[in-house]
Amino acid sequence: MKFDLGKSLGTIVKLAVICFVVGWLLVQFDISPEAIFDNFGETVRKIYDMARGAIEWSAGYIVIGAVIVLPIWLVAVILNALKGRQRKSD
Repeated sequence: MKFDLGKSLGTIVKLAVICFVVGWLLVQFDISPEAIFDNFGETVRKIYDMARGAIEWSAGYIVIGAVIVLPIWLVAVILNALKGRQRKSD
């Protein structure tokens, strides 16, 4: 097994960035490392509640956007299918 310093440094940098982002998110949600380990079940419930709240918040926007986006997408798919048939028959 050959050691590649460049690859290892790249991995270390990526891990550091990911750790920073996760740490920043935990601070934003007011979650400390002590709280995670002291009361793991409550931490999981808190994360679940926040995720559920985010989904509930975004669901309305998704449905409203889908009313416009999906019909336009469907028309585009149908038109592309019709164009494909015309090319094959030529």
